[in-house]
Amino acid sequence: EELRLLADTGTGVAHCPISNMKLSSGVCQVPEMLRLGVPVGLAVDGSASNDGSNLLEELRVGYLLHRLTWSQEAPTGYDLLKLATWGSARLLGRTDIGHLAPGMAADLFLVDLNRLELAGAQYDPQSMLATVGLKGPVDYTVVNGRVVVRRGTLATADEAELSARANETVRRYLNGL
Repeated sequence: EELRLLADTGTGVAHCPISNMKLSSGVCQVPEMLRLGVPVGLAVDGSASNDGSNLLEELRVGYLLHRLTWSQEAPTGYDLLKLATWGSARLLGRTDIGHLAPGMAADLFLVDLNRLELAGAQYDPQSMLATVGLKGPVDYTVVNGRVVVRRGTLATADEAELSARANETVRRYLNGL
């Protein structure tokens, strides 16, 4: 009944599987939502219920959670990738993001498929990020045509310095409690 209301009103759902698991709030009925035409995107929740805020991790966890829960009715790895890209863009009301095409925002990341942990994954690149997953950082990230991650590290900042400053801030905060 509630899902039909979502579908009838065009109300979308930002699916956050890691947050749902951490909060023990249940499993989102994504297969049924997709069947009914409910707009669904994939997202991470805030730091109170998702410590990593890593959309690629969310993609893999969402895939595995739905395989466990819905078996053959679960969304495929490619379905989850589409939820994370154009599905989320749709929820935001954006038509300039969500897929690669001329005239779209030039934000993308690249992954070298020659990594040992990805051996064989190049034969199903549409599903690879959900079915196999990525255990480390992406190799390159381009935002507005500018490389911001190069060979897995930030190209625009000193990661060691940022980490040291963040850890010092946490230490000061915890000592103040």
